[in-house]
Amino acid sequence: MKAIKVFPIPSPVETEGLVVLVDILRATSTIVAALAEEATLVKPVASVDEALLYKEKGFLVAGERGGLPPEGFDLGNSPREAYRMVRAKVVLTTTNGTRALGFVKRAKAVCAGSFLNISAVSKFAQRFDEVLILCAGTEGELALEDFLFAGKLALKLESYTSANDAAIVARKYADNVKEVSREIFSSHHARNLIRLGFKEDVSFCTQEDLYQVVPILTQEGFVALKGVEDET
Repeated sequence: MKAIKVFPIPSPVETEGLVVLVDILRATSTIVAALAEEATLVKPVASVDEALLYKEKGFLVAGERGGLPPEGFDLGNSPREAYRMVRAKVVLTTTNGTRALGFVKRAKAVCAGSFLNISAVSKFAQRFDEVLILCAGTEGELALEDFLFAGKLALKLESYTSANDAAIVARKYADNVKEVSREIFSSHHARNLIRLGFKEDVSFCTQEDLYQVVPILTQEGFVALKGVEDET
């Protein structure tokens, strides 16, 4: 029996199946956009200092703390800057998304999910009997936009049984949300980003199926899997 679990905030996860990492505002949206725009690699790291070490190795250094790019960074954590990442190796560090990867203890595969590639992720996920959706949240708390994505993805995987209560709730919540963009704009994290001047980023991240790329985590970082087809 195929099963799906949702983790609304970062928690240790182990599976013989797939982990879908979700940080809609904005880490996984940035990873998806970067690889769709032909970045060769996006390497997630935990700290600002570690990220800066990669500058000497020819990487573009991207990320944020408190929503803003730290001193010495080439780029922020914005999917709208992906056009600057063409054919580049990118190192990325963020407050929530890259930190959440540390909670993945074991998995057959890890991919990055966003509304920008939700259908491609859904197709890829159907290769696995178990799918765990790991929400990055916001500073240890539930993020509405991540939980909404989890529910929308779970609804697409309609043949999968909800294997925990969070998956049941996420599906019910997402089924009642008809306008994704309006819902996300009401979230706490979105309002904070708007105050910082990133309203266009928030709007960009609410777009569905802009790309057909699935970022897959390797030992080197996230690389692009393109042209995903159903394998059901």
